[in-house]
Amino acid sequence: MHPTFHPNFVQFLKEFNETTDYFECHEVLEDYWKEVAPRQKVHPLTALILMSTSMYHWRRGNMTGAIKTMSTSIKRLIQTSDSSFFETIDYEQILQATTISLALMQKASAFQAFSIQIKDSKLQTLVNKRRIENREALDYLIHKHMLRDRSEILEEREKSKKRRDDRC
Repeated sequence: MHPTFHPNFVQFLKEFNETTDYFECHEVLEDYWKEVAPRQKVHPLTALILMSTSMYHWRRGNMTGAIKTMSTSIKRLIQTSDSSFFETIDYEQILQATTISLALMQKASAFQAFSIQIKDSKLQTLVNKRRIENREALDYLIHKHMLRDRSEILEEREKSKKRRDDRC
């Protein structure tokens, strides 16, 4: 199976192009990345994860986070340009769109979404057939990371802080 036909990648494309739920894009690709290349930072999936994260930050108005993550995304896109992940989607279009987006972010321009062009008809069919049940309101998409249950994250932060304090 081609790596872009994986259900997580198909969902990523559906979310990125249709729902613009960039937080969900990050989540599904991160799960896929952990499955195929955990801890391998220079990977096409990390480039796309960072791209999604940047778009999420940009829409929220976090220009510092958006610029930093998009810059790293572009760097990783270039480093992994020969990957099979870019055989079925338009690599040049993604590189151009991320570069334009970065320039707009650096000018503090208003958020502008872009779509990922799919070159493979089988992949396009998979994306078309993919159903997304709960389309969220834009306000929820913009602040999704703050509106989800964060108790585990906060608990882990407290444990980490306590461990650091205990070492001092």
